[in-house]
Amino acid sequence: MQTLDEHSFLARRREPLLSYSIYLESKHGMEVGIGMVAAGLQQPAEVLQNIPPENFMTATRERAWDGIDLLSLAYSAGHATADLRALYPTILDYWEEFANYDRAFDVQASAAEQGFPHFALPGDGYEQVNRMICLGILLGWGSLLPRLAPIIDFNNHEKDGLVERLLAFSIDGRDTDWQECTRHMPYVKTLKIFAAAKNQRPALMKNYLKQWYDASRREPYHDSHARDTSFSGYWSWEAAAVTCLLNIDDSSYRDDKFYPADLVAFHRQPPCMRLAPACATDPP
Repeated sequence: MQTLDEHSFLARRREPLLSYSIYLESKHGMEVGIGMVAAGLQQPAEVLQNIPPENFMTATRERAWDGIDLLSLAYSAGHATADLRALYPTILDYWEEFANYDRAFDVQASAAEQGFPHFALPGDGYEQVNRMICLGILLGWGSLLPRLAPIIDFNNHEKDGLVERLLAFSIDGRDTDWQECTRHMPYVKTLKIFAAAKNQRPALMKNYLKQWYDASRREPYHDSHARDTSFSGYWSWEAAAVTCLLNIDDSSYRDDKFYPADLVAFHRQPPCMRLAPACATDPP
């Protein structure tokens, strides 16, 4: 993904709290890390066979994290939504490769090191999973979510109400009656939106967005703009994904600062329009 110059960044930026210097440093660091993992995995077989399984697991896990962070950062910086759509399948490949190496490590690990999820829903992994599901939906890749679900489900023995409902639109058999969210706030409040009558949903979503940031104070992204290069934007990805899946009229909250409206507009385009090099709803 080509780096935006400063003029383009300032003209297109979606997240006003994101500075150009942080964008440059973060994007460069993520892309260098992704490139290093790719180079490492392309070493000769006789070299790879002598590398401990833990090293493969750790490196590919970091690449999976960098991949989803890069998508978030690119949206905040103002990259075209069509470019984000083109990148999503590659990020999913990273997640699958990490899952494969993590399972291989699990097989030979000690008892104390076995049985952990790829992305722990009760922990910080929830936020990464939420982004990966929601961006898949919003970028028009719902057909790929059946590949993502086994990665999420692996050793996550506790169900999550929002995850189940989001995945149910692409995958049969998810438990859409589950009434708890593993991270609870703010996500559990979305369950009322799913259960509400169609005419009640816009007001409920507007209120959800109003409370979203304060309700997220225990989440890893909260107040991240004050923490060096960890900031990639404040977005309620789930608000946008639920809006699209339930076809909610977002006119009353479209301008909310935490609502990724460009992604909703992109999702609501005819499928053929999503394949265009640039999207009419992107910033000029």
